[in-house]
Amino acid sequence: MSLDIKRFLKNLKPFSELPEEELSYIAENSKLDYIPKDEVLIEENTIPDHLFIVLKGSFVLKKDGRIVELLEEGDYIADSSLILDQPYGFTVRATEDSIVIMIPAGVFRRIIQEHPDFKEFFTRTTINKLTEGYRNIQGVIDDISLMPLKDFNLKPPVFCTDTESIVEIAGKMSREGVSYCLVGSPSHLTGIVTDKDLKDRVLAKGLNPSQTTVSGIKTFPVETIESDRFLFEAVLKMIRKNIKRLPVVENRRVIGVVEDRDIFLHQSRNILYLADQIEVENRIENLRELYLQVEEAIEPLFKTGKDIEILQKYIAEINDRFVKKAVALAVEETGFEGDFTFIVFGSEGRKEQTINTDMDNGIIFTEGNPGEILQIGKKAVEILLKIGFPECPGRVMASNPEWVKSLQEWKKTVEDWITRPDPVNVMFTSIFFDFRPVYGEGKSAEELREHIFRLIEHNRNFLVMMTMKTLEFEPPIGFFREFIVEKTGEHRDELDIKKGGIFPIVQGVRILALENKIVETNTIDRIRKMREKIGKDLSDELIESFKFLQTLRLKNQLEKLKEGKKPDNYINPKKLSKFERDLLKDAFRVVKRFQEMLGVHFRLRV
Repeated sequence: MSLDIKRFLKNLKPFSELPEEELSYIAENSKLDYIPKDEVLIEENTIPDHLFIVLKGSFVLKKDGRIVELLEEGDYIADSSLILDQPYGFTVRATEDSIVIMIPAGVFRRIIQEHPDFKEFFTRTTINKLTEGYRNIQGVIDDISLMPLKDFNLKPPVFCTDTESIVEIAGKMSREGVSYCLVGSPSHLTGIVTDKDLKDRVLAKGLNPSQTTVSGIKTFPVETIESDRFLFEAVLKMIRKNIKRLPVVENRRVIGVVEDRDIFLHQSRNILYLADQIEVENRIENLRELYLQVEEAIEPLFKTGKDIEILQKYIAEINDRFVKKAVALAVEETGFEGDFTFIVFGSEGRKEQTINTDMDNGIIFTEGNPGEILQIGKKAVEILLKIGFPECPGRVMASNPEWVKSLQEWKKTVEDWITRPDPVNVMFTSIFFDFRPVYGEGKSAEELREHIFRLIEHNRNFLVMMTMKTLEFEPPIGFFREFIVEKTGEHRDELDIKKGGIFPIVQGVRILALENKIVETNTIDRIRKMREKIGKDLSDELIESFKFLQTLRLKNQLEKLKEGKKPDNYINPKKLSKFERDLLKDAFRVVKRFQEMLGVHFRLRV
């Protein structure tokens, strides 16, 4: 019998991580017990003398006569009571004929005393478990993206003065083996000169390097980044600013420089390389090839353990490059010279795209002929479709005149949506209110957002209606913590992880962001901004639950692509490991608590 117990424990975390001799010791001192249906295993508020592990069957936990949880194969019973040395707060009753492994309290306590990691498994919070969960799903290898810049191998900060000649600084750059020279001092930067500046601003113009000084060719102001920022933040800043290096600052002094070429060495199919290629490419067929490379790069990036938040922001920055390029080509072809802002919304606006996300975009303009601007929208969408962007089935695109309007027309439109919050208008706001500018001047987008905030301030009923709609999407988990899956049809035995988990978080956080005038559009960024409003613990749990759900969805989508299927939002819980199923239940419980908080906040629940 001890061999059977040992064999089971070898496949059960955290026992599977114990040394062989410890497993043998536990198995030899433990026993199996049969618990018939409806028999009570532990009475509420009693001190158990064993740790119980469900080998077969199931049990319910009851508190004050109310069922609070269902325990199944592989679940632990009474672990918290033994660790804290206090009475167990639940009655445990078998719901069917069951078998448990009984590990004596003394044996369990000795193991947790001698193996801190073993004990930590039982004392982790939901946040810790969810964090470990989405990393395990990805199969983490190594990811330097979350390395603080001060720990990265920075290039030395080489300095020069405004009066030095190009010959002098070229020699200095060559001796130091760098492609730049910082103008000024560590505490006071007044510019930067790069090897590209020497070629474009001196040699290409036929200037005499001996007679040309730094002051005539330097770039100012200089973009910098703090040393405690992560490497991925430097990558995103380089892409947004279209630069190849960033001086790193600590206590207001430059301590080094991070260059794109140094990051290239650490990541295959590098995002900076792809961004650079998109920037210089004008042929649509070549842009399509680059788009396919981005899609191919997602799985390797995912498997390196790239945090889903970082991965999605990488994808968003690259997609922004494609959108900018498409609009620029459309402007060039039409010859339009007026001001307008090309905006993206939905998951694009939130920077939360994964695979084959439909495009959602539109235009805000302040001058010019509406017909000419619509032609830009149509041409830009046509180019994006040729590049490979999926078409929005609801035609929420800049090729549709409904999504191409003047600033004043947009103000009137959003006022209609907010003051008449019927189901259709609420749906439109769910799509549109995550908008952000990608091309053109962003002032009109900022003005529109401020207008929306003012309208909502005087139309609280709109937020109440949005919340009522959000509360309709309940997590697919039943009274006994069992998953609620589709009973028939194409998705039989599957559940919609977006509808039941991701959407309620996104929508609920959006509602609170609108109420609190938060300009950020990304869901996690919004939660961080509202940490005090939502509550520290719930905020942390929401972030980790959101990451876990997004990671699980992406993993499932990648698997379906491998099988030749169209990626969607449905997953089969039976195909998940027990660890993943437990964490999915934890994440859904966090969503339920968040919905309860929203319901109380807007007085829809008591």
